[in-house]
Amino acid sequence: MESRLLIKLILIFTITGAVLLLTNCKKDNEPLPLSEIPSIQTSEPAEGSIGTEITIKGSNFKSGASVKVGDKVSPTVEVSSGSLIYAIVPSGIPANILLTVEVKNPSGGEASLVNAFKAINPVLSYVNSATRPSGNIGSTVILEGNAFGDIQGGGKVLFSDGTATGTITAIIAGPDDWTNTFIVTTVPGGTMDGPVIVQTGIGKSNSIPFKVTANATFSPSTINWTSTTALPLAVSGHNALNVSVDDASLVTNQYVYVSGGRKSDGNPTDQMIFGRITSDGRIDAWTSTTLLPSDLSFHTTVAATPFNSKAGGSGYIYVIGGINPGGTILTTVSTGTLNNDGTIKTPWAGTKALPKPLYSAGAVIFRGSLYIVGGSTTGNVTVKNVYRALINPDGQLGDWETMPDLPGERSHHGLVTFGGYLYCAGGETVAGDPDAGTAGTNSDQLFYSKINLRTGELGSWTVNPNSLQKSRSKHSTLVLGGNIFITSGLYSGLSGGVQGSSENIYAVINADGTVGSFNGATGSNTLFTAGGSNLFNQAGISYIDADGVAHVMIIGGAKVGSPATKLDKILFY
Repeated sequence: MESRLLIKLILIFTITGAVLLLTNCKKDNEPLPLSEIPSIQTSEPAEGSIGTEITIKGSNFKSGASVKVGDKVSPTVEVSSGSLIYAIVPSGIPANILLTVEVKNPSGGEASLVNAFKAINPVLSYVNSATRPSGNIGSTVILEGNAFGDIQGGGKVLFSDGTATGTITAIIAGPDDWTNTFIVTTVPGGTMDGPVIVQTGIGKSNSIPFKVTANATFSPSTINWTSTTALPLAVSGHNALNVSVDDASLVTNQYVYVSGGRKSDGNPTDQMIFGRITSDGRIDAWTSTTLLPSDLSFHTTVAATPFNSKAGGSGYIYVIGGINPGGTILTTVSTGTLNNDGTIKTPWAGTKALPKPLYSAGAVIFRGSLYIVGGSTTGNVTVKNVYRALINPDGQLGDWETMPDLPGERSHHGLVTFGGYLYCAGGETVAGDPDAGTAGTNSDQLFYSKINLRTGELGSWTVNPNSLQKSRSKHSTLVLGGNIFITSGLYSGLSGGVQGSSENIYAVINADGTVGSFNGATGSNTLFTAGGSNLFNQAGISYIDADGVAHVMIIGGAKVGSPATKLDKILFY
Protein backbone atom coordinates (compact mmCIF):
# COMPACT_ATOMS: atom_id res chain seq x y z
CA MET A 1 0.00 0.00 0.00
CA GLU A 2 2.73 2.40 1.03
CA SER A 3 4.82 1.45 -1.98
CA ARG A 4 1.92 2.04 -4.29
CA LEU A 5 1.32 5.43 -2.67
CA LEU A 6 5.01 6.30 -3.05
CA ILE A 7 4.93 5.24 -6.66
CA LYS A 8 1.87 7.40 -7.16
CA LEU A 9 3.47 10.45 -5.55
CA ILE A 10 6.65 9.97 -7.56
CA LEU A 11 4.60 9.69 -10.68
CA ILE A 12 2.65 12.82 -9.78
CA PHE A 13 5.82 14.79 -9.01
CA THR A 14 7.47 13.44 -12.10
CA ILE A 15 4.54 14.38 -14.26
CA THR A 16 4.25 17.75 -12.54
CA GLY A 17 7.92 18.37 -13.06
CA ALA A 18 7.61 17.39 -16.69
CA VAL A 19 4.69 19.71 -17.10
CA LEU A 20 6.63 22.59 -15.54
CA LEU A 21 9.61 21.87 -17.74
CA LEU A 22 7.48 21.89 -20.83
CA THR A 23 5.88 25.14 -19.75
CA ASN A 24 9.26 26.81 -19.30
CA CYS A 25 10.44 25.52 -22.62
CA LYS A 26 7.40 26.99 -24.27
CA LYS A 27 8.09 30.40 -22.74
CA ASP A 28 11.74 30.36 -23.82
CA ASN A 29 10.82 29.60 -27.41
CA GLU A 30 7.69 31.66 -27.60
CA PRO A 31 7.90 33.97 -30.64
CA LEU A 32 8.47 37.66 -29.85
CA PRO A 33 5.66 40.03 -30.69
CA LEU A 34 6.05 41.41 -34.20
CA SER A 35 6.40 44.89 -32.72
CA GLU A 36 9.70 43.79 -31.11
CA ILE A 37 11.25 42.48 -34.29
CA PRO A 38 13.10 45.25 -36.19
CA SER A 39 13.60 45.45 -39.91
CA ILE A 40 16.26 47.38 -41.87
CA GLN A 41 15.41 49.00 -45.17
CA THR A 42 18.54 51.07 -45.83
CA SER A 43 21.89 51.88 -44.27
CA GLU A 44 23.86 54.87 -45.61
CA PRO A 45 26.52 55.68 -46.53
CA ALA A 46 27.64 52.40 -48.07
CA GLU A 47 31.31 53.37 -47.72
CA GLY A 48 33.20 55.24 -45.06
CA SER A 49 35.72 54.95 -42.30
CA ILE A 50 36.04 54.36 -38.59
CA GLY A 51 33.98 57.12 -37.02
CA THR A 52 31.62 57.49 -39.96
CA GLU A 53 28.04 58.03 -38.86
CA ILE A 54 25.68 55.62 -40.60
CA THR A 55 21.98 56.32 -40.93
CA ILE A 56 19.80 53.22 -40.59
CA LYS A 57 16.19 53.40 -41.71
CA GLY A 58 13.60 50.71 -41.04
CA SER A 59 10.94 49.89 -38.45
CA ASN A 60 10.42 48.69 -34.87
CA PHE A 61 13.65 50.15 -33.54
CA LYS A 62 13.52 50.34 -29.73
CA SER A 63 15.26 52.61 -27.26
CA GLY A 64 18.47 50.95 -26.09
CA ALA A 65 19.02 49.04 -29.34
CA SER A 66 22.59 48.11 -30.21
CA VAL A 67 24.24 48.19 -33.63
CA LYS A 68 27.01 46.03 -35.03
CA VAL A 69 29.09 46.62 -38.14
CA GLY A 70 30.56 43.27 -38.99
CA ASP A 71 31.31 41.72 -35.60
CA LYS A 72 32.14 45.02 -33.88
CA VAL A 73 29.69 46.90 -31.68
CA SER A 74 29.09 50.58 -32.40
CA PRO A 75 30.29 52.78 -29.51
CA THR A 76 27.57 55.37 -30.08
CA VAL A 77 23.98 54.62 -31.06
CA GLU A 78 21.13 57.11 -31.17
CA VAL A 79 17.64 55.71 -31.67
CA SER A 80 15.99 58.81 -33.06
CA SER A 81 12.65 57.12 -33.64
CA GLY A 82 11.14 53.72 -34.29
CA SER A 83 12.24 54.06 -37.90
CA LEU A 84 15.59 55.87 -37.63
CA ILE A 85 18.92 55.06 -35.98
CA TYR A 86 22.26 56.90 -36.13
CA ALA A 87 25.34 54.85 -35.27
CA ILE A 88 29.09 55.41 -35.40
CA VAL A 89 31.22 52.86 -37.24
CA PRO A 90 33.42 51.18 -34.60
CA SER A 91 37.17 50.72 -34.66
CA GLY A 92 38.67 47.36 -35.45
CA ILE A 93 36.68 46.63 -38.59
CA PRO A 94 38.58 45.29 -41.62
CA ALA A 95 39.18 47.43 -44.69
CA ASN A 96 37.72 46.88 -48.15
CA ILE A 97 35.36 44.06 -47.12
CA LEU A 98 31.58 44.26 -47.38
CA LEU A 99 30.16 44.00 -43.88
CA THR A 100 26.74 43.28 -42.41
CA VAL A 101 24.96 45.96 -40.38
CA GLU A 102 22.89 44.52 -37.52
CA VAL A 103 20.33 46.13 -35.21
CA LYS A 104 19.36 44.33 -31.98
CA ASN A 105 16.58 45.49 -29.68
CA PRO A 106 16.87 45.02 -25.88
CA SER A 107 14.18 42.31 -26.07
CA GLY A 108 16.43 40.28 -28.34
CA GLY A 109 14.72 41.02 -31.62
CA GLU A 110 17.27 41.63 -34.33
CA ALA A 111 17.64 42.36 -38.02
CA SER A 112 20.55 42.40 -40.44
CA LEU A 113 21.38 44.02 -43.75
CA VAL A 114 24.14 42.14 -45.55
CA ASN A 115 26.83 43.84 -47.65
CA ALA A 116 25.72 47.17 -46.19
CA PHE A 117 29.04 48.87 -45.38
CA LYS A 118 32.64 48.84 -46.54
CA ALA A 119 35.49 50.65 -44.81
CA ILE A 120 37.71 52.35 -47.38
CA ASN A 121 40.73 54.61 -47.40
CA PRO A 122 39.77 58.28 -47.25
CA VAL A 123 39.27 60.00 -50.61
CA LEU A 124 40.57 63.58 -50.92
CA SER A 125 38.84 65.39 -53.79
CA TYR A 126 39.54 69.10 -53.25
CA VAL A 127 41.36 71.50 -50.99
CA ASN A 128 39.69 74.91 -50.86
CA SER A 129 37.45 73.65 -53.68
CA ALA A 130 40.51 73.37 -55.94
CA THR A 131 42.84 70.67 -57.19
CA ARG A 132 45.84 73.06 -57.31
CA PRO A 133 45.33 74.86 -53.99
CA SER A 134 47.61 77.34 -52.27
CA GLY A 135 47.62 79.36 -49.07
CA ASN A 136 49.65 81.19 -46.48
CA ILE A 137 50.89 79.66 -43.23
CA GLY A 138 48.01 79.98 -40.79
CA SER A 139 45.36 80.39 -43.47
CA THR A 140 42.13 78.40 -43.26
CA VAL A 141 41.73 75.44 -45.59
CA ILE A 142 38.77 73.15 -46.21
CA LEU A 143 39.43 69.59 -47.38
CA GLU A 144 36.58 67.93 -49.26
CA GLY A 145 36.15 64.27 -50.04
CA ASN A 146 34.72 61.11 -48.52
CA ALA A 147 35.35 58.51 -45.79
CA PHE A 148 37.07 60.88 -43.36
CA GLY A 149 34.78 59.73 -40.54
CA ASP A 150 32.28 61.94 -38.70
CA ILE A 151 34.37 61.63 -35.56
CA GLN A 152 38.06 62.47 -35.88
CA GLY A 153 39.34 59.81 -33.50
CA GLY A 154 42.86 59.09 -34.68
CA GLY A 155 42.37 60.90 -37.98
CA LYS A 156 44.94 63.46 -39.14
CA VAL A 157 45.54 66.02 -41.87
CA LEU A 158 49.17 65.88 -42.96
CA PHE A 159 51.03 68.63 -44.83
CA SER A 160 54.54 68.31 -46.23
CA ASP A 161 57.66 69.47 -44.37
CA GLY A 162 59.56 69.69 -47.65
CA THR A 163 61.29 66.31 -47.39
CA ALA A 164 60.42 63.22 -49.40
CA THR A 165 58.26 61.60 -46.72
CA GLY A 166 58.15 64.03 -43.79
CA THR A 167 54.83 65.48 -42.69
CA ILE A 168 53.44 68.11 -40.34
CA THR A 169 50.13 67.45 -38.61
CA ALA A 170 47.53 70.18 -38.86
CA ILE A 171 45.51 71.18 -35.82
CA ILE A 172 41.78 70.48 -35.83
CA ALA A 173 40.24 73.17 -33.63
CA GLY A 174 37.06 71.37 -32.60
CA PRO A 175 34.83 68.35 -33.23
CA ASP A 176 32.62 70.29 -35.66
CA ASP A 177 35.64 70.83 -37.92
CA TRP A 178 35.93 67.12 -38.78
CA THR A 179 33.14 65.40 -40.71
CA ASN A 180 32.88 62.46 -43.06
CA THR A 181 32.98 64.67 -46.16
CA PHE A 182 34.90 67.81 -45.16
CA ILE A 183 37.54 68.95 -42.70
CA VAL A 184 38.35 72.52 -41.64
CA THR A 185 41.89 73.26 -40.48
CA THR A 186 44.74 75.74 -40.95
CA VAL A 187 48.09 75.46 -42.69
CA PRO A 188 50.56 74.58 -39.89
CA GLY A 189 53.83 76.38 -39.32
CA GLY A 190 56.77 74.83 -41.14
CA THR A 191 54.67 73.60 -44.07
CA MET A 192 56.47 73.57 -47.41
CA ASP A 193 55.27 72.98 -50.96
CA GLY A 194 54.19 69.37 -51.29
CA PRO A 195 51.35 66.89 -50.90
CA VAL A 196 48.54 67.16 -48.38
CA ILE A 197 46.75 63.96 -47.31
CA VAL A 198 44.13 62.73 -44.86
CA GLN A 199 44.93 59.73 -42.66
CA THR A 200 42.33 57.66 -40.78
CA GLY A 201 42.33 54.38 -38.89
CA ILE A 202 41.72 52.61 -42.20
CA GLY A 203 44.55 54.17 -44.21
CA LYS A 204 45.78 57.23 -46.11
CA SER A 205 44.06 59.20 -48.84
CA ASN A 206 45.37 60.17 -52.21
CA SER A 207 47.40 63.39 -52.13
CA ILE A 208 46.75 66.84 -53.59
CA PRO A 209 49.72 69.18 -54.22
CA PHE A 210 49.63 72.26 -51.99
CA LYS A 211 51.66 75.42 -52.64
CA VAL A 212 52.61 77.63 -49.73
CA THR A 213 52.34 81.31 -50.60
CA ALA A 214 54.14 84.13 -48.86
CA ASN A 215 52.40 87.12 -47.36
CA ALA A 216 53.00 89.41 -50.31
CA THR A 217 54.95 92.55 -49.58
CA PHE A 218 53.45 95.92 -50.47
CA SER A 219 55.11 99.30 -50.08
CA PRO A 220 52.79 102.07 -51.30
CA SER A 221 55.32 104.70 -50.29
CA THR A 222 57.69 103.42 -52.96
CA ILE A 223 55.22 103.07 -55.84
CA ASN A 224 56.99 103.40 -59.15
CA TRP A 225 54.74 103.01 -62.18
CA THR A 226 56.40 101.50 -65.26
CA SER A 227 54.96 101.10 -68.74
CA THR A 228 54.71 97.82 -70.61
CA THR A 229 53.37 96.60 -73.96
CA ALA A 230 50.39 98.79 -74.91
CA LEU A 231 46.99 97.47 -75.92
CA PRO A 232 46.46 96.99 -79.66
CA LEU A 233 43.20 98.95 -79.30
CA ALA A 234 42.49 101.89 -76.97
CA VAL A 235 39.39 101.15 -74.86
CA SER A 236 37.52 101.91 -71.66
CA GLY A 237 34.70 99.99 -70.01
CA HIS A 238 36.61 96.78 -70.76
CA ASN A 239 37.61 94.01 -68.37
CA ALA A 240 40.89 92.33 -67.43
CA LEU A 241 41.84 89.13 -65.63
CA ASN A 242 44.99 87.57 -64.23
CA VAL A 243 44.75 83.81 -64.82
CA SER A 244 47.23 81.04 -63.94
CA VAL A 245 47.38 78.24 -66.52
CA ASP A 246 49.55 75.10 -66.48
CA ASP A 247 51.13 74.29 -69.83
CA ALA A 248 51.63 70.77 -71.20
CA SER A 249 54.74 70.38 -69.00
CA LEU A 250 52.82 71.56 -65.92
CA VAL A 251 54.74 74.82 -65.84
CA THR A 252 52.44 77.52 -64.49
CA ASN A 253 52.17 80.69 -66.57
CA GLN A 254 50.38 83.86 -65.51
CA TYR A 255 48.35 85.47 -68.29
CA VAL A 256 46.46 88.73 -68.54
CA TYR A 257 43.20 88.58 -70.51
CA VAL A 258 41.57 91.78 -71.80
CA SER A 259 38.08 91.66 -73.28
CA GLY A 260 35.62 94.03 -74.94
CA GLY A 261 35.26 97.70 -74.05
CA ARG A 262 34.28 100.89 -75.86
CA LYS A 263 36.47 102.41 -78.53
CA SER A 264 37.03 106.11 -79.15
CA ASP A 265 34.02 106.18 -81.51
CA GLY A 266 31.80 105.03 -78.62
CA ASN A 267 31.11 101.60 -80.09
CA PRO A 268 31.93 98.37 -78.25
CA THR A 269 34.38 95.75 -79.51
CA ASP A 270 34.48 91.96 -79.37
CA GLN A 271 38.24 91.77 -78.85
CA MET A 272 39.68 89.07 -76.58
CA ILE A 273 43.44 89.21 -76.21
CA PHE A 274 45.92 87.73 -73.77
CA GLY A 275 49.56 88.20 -72.87
CA ARG A 276 51.99 86.37 -70.60
CA ILE A 277 53.39 88.13 -67.55
CA THR A 278 57.19 87.86 -67.58
CA SER A 279 59.39 87.41 -64.52
CA ASP A 280 59.97 91.18 -64.33
CA GLY A 281 56.23 91.91 -64.33
CA ARG A 282 55.81 93.02 -67.93
CA ILE A 283 53.56 91.73 -70.72
CA ASP A 284 55.64 89.89 -73.31
CA ALA A 285 53.20 90.40 -76.22
CA TRP A 286 49.47 90.52 -76.91
CA THR A 287 47.87 87.62 -78.78
CA SER A 288 44.33 87.47 -80.13
CA THR A 289 42.20 84.48 -79.25
CA THR A 290 38.54 83.52 -79.76
CA LEU A 291 36.51 86.71 -80.05
CA LEU A 292 33.67 87.43 -77.66
CA PRO A 293 30.24 86.19 -78.78
CA SER A 294 29.33 89.84 -79.53
CA ASP A 295 30.64 93.38 -79.23
CA LEU A 296 30.41 94.17 -75.54
CA SER A 297 31.25 96.79 -72.91
CA PHE A 298 30.87 97.21 -69.16
CA HIS A 299 30.65 93.46 -68.72
CA THR A 300 32.33 91.52 -65.92
CA THR A 301 34.74 88.61 -66.26
CA VAL A 302 36.08 85.95 -63.90
CA ALA A 303 38.13 82.79 -64.41
CA ALA A 304 37.52 79.43 -62.73
CA THR A 305 40.60 77.20 -62.81
CA PRO A 306 41.98 74.27 -60.79
CA PHE A 307 43.73 76.94 -58.69
CA ASN A 308 40.49 78.42 -57.31
CA SER A 309 37.62 76.02 -58.04
CA LYS A 310 36.56 72.51 -59.05
CA ALA A 311 36.86 73.43 -62.72
CA GLY A 312 38.36 70.69 -64.87
CA GLY A 313 41.09 70.97 -67.49
CA SER A 314 42.81 74.36 -67.63
CA GLY A 315 39.63 76.13 -66.56
CA TYR A 316 37.03 78.52 -67.91
CA ILE A 317 36.54 82.24 -68.43
CA TYR A 318 33.08 83.68 -67.78
CA VAL A 319 31.81 86.84 -69.49
CA ILE A 320 28.93 88.18 -67.45
CA GLY A 321 26.24 90.63 -68.55
CA GLY A 322 27.29 93.90 -70.18
CA ILE A 323 25.90 96.25 -72.83
CA ASN A 324 25.65 95.25 -76.51
CA PRO A 325 25.94 97.61 -79.53
CA GLY A 326 22.21 98.35 -79.45
CA GLY A 327 22.37 99.47 -75.83
CA THR A 328 20.61 96.37 -74.52
CA ILE A 329 21.73 95.28 -71.07
CA LEU A 330 22.28 91.53 -71.04
CA THR A 331 21.53 88.60 -68.75
CA THR A 332 23.87 86.41 -70.78
CA VAL A 333 26.73 84.50 -69.17
CA SER A 334 29.15 83.06 -71.74
CA THR A 335 31.79 80.43 -70.96
CA GLY A 336 35.12 80.08 -72.75
CA THR A 337 37.20 76.93 -72.24
CA LEU A 338 40.90 77.59 -71.65
CA ASN A 339 43.59 75.61 -73.44
CA ASN A 340 46.93 74.91 -71.77
CA ASP A 341 48.65 77.42 -74.07
CA GLY A 342 46.37 80.23 -72.87
CA THR A 343 44.12 80.34 -75.92
CA ILE A 344 40.33 79.98 -75.67
CA LYS A 345 38.54 77.20 -77.50
CA THR A 346 36.00 78.04 -80.17
CA PRO A 347 33.10 78.62 -79.73
CA TRP A 348 31.99 80.25 -76.51
CA ALA A 349 29.27 78.30 -74.69
CA GLY A 350 26.28 79.46 -72.72
CA THR A 351 25.46 78.72 -69.09
CA LYS A 352 22.86 79.87 -66.53
CA ALA A 353 21.75 83.41 -67.35
CA LEU A 354 21.74 86.11 -64.68
CA PRO A 355 18.51 86.60 -62.73
CA LYS A 356 18.27 90.11 -64.21
CA PRO A 357 20.09 92.23 -66.84
CA LEU A 358 23.29 93.70 -65.38
CA TYR A 359 26.36 95.70 -66.31
CA SER A 360 29.24 97.06 -64.21
CA ALA A 361 28.50 94.44 -61.55
CA GLY A 362 31.16 93.09 -59.24
CA ALA A 363 32.14 89.43 -59.59
CA VAL A 364 34.55 87.19 -57.68
CA ILE A 365 35.16 83.48 -57.22
CA PHE A 366 35.73 82.06 -53.75
CA ARG A 367 36.16 78.33 -53.09
CA GLY A 368 34.18 77.21 -56.09
CA SER A 369 31.34 79.74 -55.87
CA LEU A 370 30.75 82.68 -58.22
CA TYR A 371 29.40 85.79 -56.49
CA ILE A 372 27.72 88.67 -58.35
CA VAL A 373 27.31 91.90 -56.38
CA GLY A 374 25.43 95.06 -57.37
CA GLY A 375 25.63 96.62 -60.83
CA SER A 376 23.21 98.52 -63.06
CA THR A 377 20.15 97.14 -64.81
CA THR A 378 17.64 98.37 -67.41
CA GLY A 379 17.45 102.17 -67.47
CA ASN A 380 20.92 102.37 -65.87
CA VAL A 381 19.25 101.82 -62.50
CA THR A 382 21.70 100.76 -59.80
CA VAL A 383 20.87 97.64 -57.78
CA LYS A 384 21.84 96.14 -54.43
CA ASN A 385 21.18 92.50 -55.31
CA VAL A 386 23.72 89.79 -54.54
CA TYR A 387 23.73 86.33 -56.14
CA ARG A 388 25.77 83.15 -55.90
CA ALA A 389 26.13 80.12 -58.19
CA LEU A 390 28.24 77.00 -57.74
CA ILE A 391 30.76 76.21 -60.47
CA ASN A 392 30.61 72.63 -61.71
CA PRO A 393 33.72 70.74 -62.91
CA ASP A 394 32.48 71.00 -66.52
CA GLY A 395 32.31 74.79 -66.24
CA GLN A 396 28.55 75.01 -66.09
CA LEU A 397 26.99 77.10 -63.34
CA GLY A 398 24.46 75.84 -60.85
CA ASP A 399 21.27 77.72 -60.13
CA TRP A 400 21.60 81.31 -58.99
CA GLU A 401 20.89 81.72 -55.28
CA THR A 402 19.87 85.00 -53.69
CA MET A 403 22.25 86.23 -50.99
CA PRO A 404 21.72 89.15 -48.56
CA ASP A 405 21.41 92.50 -50.35
CA LEU A 406 23.97 95.26 -50.03
CA PRO A 407 23.01 98.02 -47.56
CA GLY A 408 22.53 100.31 -50.57
CA GLU A 409 22.52 100.28 -54.37
CA ARG A 410 25.96 100.23 -55.99
CA SER A 411 27.37 100.16 -59.52
CA HIS A 412 30.84 100.90 -60.95
CA HIS A 413 32.13 99.82 -57.52
CA GLY A 414 35.02 97.62 -56.50
CA LEU A 415 34.59 94.03 -55.31
CA VAL A 416 37.34 91.85 -53.83
CA THR A 417 37.64 88.86 -51.52
CA PHE A 418 40.18 88.19 -48.77
CA GLY A 419 40.34 85.96 -45.71
CA GLY A 420 36.80 84.64 -46.01
CA TYR A 421 35.13 88.02 -46.57
CA LEU A 422 33.73 89.96 -49.53
CA TYR A 423 34.43 93.70 -49.75
CA CYS A 424 32.44 96.23 -51.80
CA ALA A 425 34.14 99.62 -52.15
CA GLY A 426 32.56 102.89 -53.27
CA GLY A 427 30.53 103.02 -56.45
CA GLU A 428 27.64 104.92 -58.02
CA THR A 429 24.45 105.10 -55.97
CA VAL A 430 21.92 106.29 -58.59
CA ALA A 431 21.27 105.77 -62.29
CA GLY A 432 23.79 107.33 -64.64
CA ASP A 433 25.56 107.10 -67.99
CA PRO A 434 28.34 104.49 -67.73
CA ASP A 435 30.59 106.68 -69.92
CA ALA A 436 30.01 109.86 -67.91
CA GLY A 437 33.19 111.38 -66.52
CA THR A 438 31.79 113.39 -63.64
CA ALA A 439 31.50 112.47 -59.97
CA GLY A 440 28.75 113.49 -57.57
CA THR A 441 26.53 110.47 -56.98
CA ASN A 442 29.23 108.09 -55.80
CA SER A 443 29.88 106.68 -52.34
CA ASP A 444 32.72 106.65 -49.83
CA GLN A 445 31.39 103.58 -48.00
CA LEU A 446 33.01 100.17 -47.73
CA PHE A 447 30.76 97.17 -47.11
CA TYR A 448 31.89 93.70 -46.06
CA SER A 449 30.21 90.31 -45.62
CA LYS A 450 31.56 87.16 -43.99
CA ILE A 451 31.43 83.98 -46.07
CA ASN A 452 30.34 80.75 -44.41
CA LEU A 453 33.37 78.57 -45.18
CA ARG A 454 31.31 75.39 -45.14
CA THR A 455 28.31 76.43 -47.22
CA GLY A 456 29.56 79.44 -49.17
CA GLU A 457 26.56 81.48 -48.06
CA LEU A 458 27.02 85.15 -47.18
CA GLY A 459 26.16 86.82 -43.91
CA SER A 460 24.53 90.22 -43.71
CA TRP A 461 26.61 93.10 -45.04
CA THR A 462 28.23 95.49 -42.57
CA VAL A 463 29.27 99.08 -43.17
CA ASN A 464 32.98 99.31 -42.35
CA PRO A 465 33.68 101.85 -39.58
CA ASN A 466 36.35 103.51 -41.74
CA SER A 467 35.18 104.97 -45.05
CA LEU A 468 37.22 105.71 -48.16
CA GLN A 469 38.98 109.06 -48.05
CA LYS A 470 36.62 110.38 -50.71
CA SER A 471 33.52 109.20 -52.54
CA ARG A 472 34.71 107.28 -55.58
CA SER A 473 33.44 105.29 -58.57
CA LYS A 474 34.70 103.77 -61.82
CA HIS A 475 37.95 102.94 -60.03
CA SER A 476 40.08 99.82 -59.52
CA THR A 477 39.95 97.94 -56.20
CA LEU A 478 42.53 95.23 -55.54
CA VAL A 479 43.92 93.18 -52.65
CA LEU A 480 47.67 93.36 -52.08
CA GLY A 481 49.69 92.04 -49.17
CA GLY A 482 46.75 92.07 -46.77
CA ASN A 483 45.74 95.57 -47.87
CA ILE A 484 42.85 96.90 -49.93
CA PHE A 485 44.37 99.13 -52.61
CA ILE A 486 42.20 101.57 -54.60
CA THR A 487 43.42 103.58 -57.55
CA SER A 488 42.12 106.10 -60.09
CA GLY A 489 38.44 106.55 -60.91
CA LEU A 490 36.22 109.56 -60.28
CA TYR A 491 36.31 111.36 -56.95
CA SER A 492 35.68 114.87 -55.63
CA GLY A 493 38.24 117.53 -56.47
CA LEU A 494 39.52 115.66 -59.52
CA SER A 495 40.08 117.50 -62.81
CA GLY A 496 41.45 116.39 -66.12
CA GLY A 497 44.71 118.30 -66.31
CA VAL A 498 45.94 118.20 -62.71
CA GLN A 499 47.38 115.35 -60.69
CA GLY A 500 44.65 113.81 -58.53
CA SER A 501 45.55 114.09 -54.85
CA SER A 502 43.86 110.78 -54.02
CA GLU A 503 45.03 108.73 -57.00
CA ASN A 504 46.07 105.82 -54.76
CA ILE A 505 44.79 104.89 -51.30
CA TYR A 506 45.17 101.76 -49.19
CA ALA A 507 44.11 100.28 -45.84
CA VAL A 508 45.01 97.18 -43.83
CA ILE A 509 42.50 94.31 -43.62
CA ASN A 510 42.12 93.24 -39.99
CA ALA A 511 41.71 89.66 -38.77
CA ASP A 512 38.09 90.30 -37.77
CA GLY A 513 37.19 91.38 -41.31
CA THR A 514 37.12 95.10 -40.63
CA VAL A 515 39.35 97.43 -42.62
CA GLY A 516 41.56 100.08 -41.04
CA SER A 517 41.83 103.74 -41.92
CA PHE A 518 42.66 104.54 -45.53
CA ASN A 519 45.96 106.27 -46.19
CA GLY A 520 47.25 108.04 -49.24
CA ALA A 521 49.76 106.26 -51.45
CA THR A 522 50.26 108.93 -54.08
CA GLY A 523 53.91 109.86 -54.33
CA SER A 524 55.93 111.64 -56.98
CA ASN A 525 55.69 108.79 -59.48
CA THR A 526 52.03 108.46 -60.37
CA LEU A 527 49.76 107.15 -63.08
CA PHE A 528 49.24 110.79 -64.06
CA THR A 529 52.95 111.52 -64.46
CA ALA A 530 53.75 108.16 -66.06
CA GLY A 531 50.72 108.01 -68.35
CA GLY A 532 49.86 111.65 -68.90
CA SER A 533 46.31 111.69 -67.52
CA ASN A 534 43.96 110.83 -64.71
CA LEU A 535 41.97 107.68 -65.50
CA PHE A 536 38.51 106.23 -65.02
CA ASN A 537 36.72 103.15 -66.38
CA GLN A 538 40.12 101.46 -66.63
CA ALA A 539 40.81 97.80 -65.85
CA GLY A 540 43.09 96.68 -63.05
CA ILE A 541 44.63 93.40 -61.92
CA SER A 542 46.95 92.30 -59.14
CA TYR A 543 49.47 89.48 -59.21
CA ILE A 544 52.36 88.10 -57.16
CA ASP A 545 55.80 87.40 -58.57
CA ALA A 546 58.10 84.50 -57.70
CA ASP A 547 59.63 86.51 -54.85
CA GLY A 548 56.25 87.04 -53.21
CA VAL A 549 56.07 90.69 -54.23
CA ALA A 550 52.59 92.01 -55.04
CA HIS A 551 52.09 94.04 -58.20
CA VAL A 552 49.34 96.17 -59.71
CA MET A 553 48.68 96.57 -63.42
CA ILE A 554 46.38 99.32 -64.76
CA ILE A 555 45.14 98.75 -68.29
CA GLY A 556 43.61 101.32 -70.66
CA GLY A 557 40.73 103.51 -69.54
CA ALA A 558 39.23 106.88 -70.39
CA LYS A 559 40.80 110.27 -69.77
CA VAL A 560 39.27 112.34 -66.98
CA GLY A 561 37.96 115.56 -68.51
CA SER A 562 37.74 113.96 -71.96
CA PRO A 563 35.64 110.78 -71.68
CA ALA A 564 35.74 110.12 -75.43
CA THR A 565 39.52 109.85 -75.28
CA LYS A 566 40.31 106.18 -74.77
CA LEU A 567 43.77 105.01 -73.78
CA ASP A 568 45.95 102.07 -74.76
CA LYS A 569 48.62 102.58 -72.10
CA ILE A 570 49.43 99.86 -69.56
CA LEU A 571 51.28 100.75 -66.38
CA PHE A 572 52.37 98.41 -63.62
CA TYR A 573 53.95 98.69 -60.22
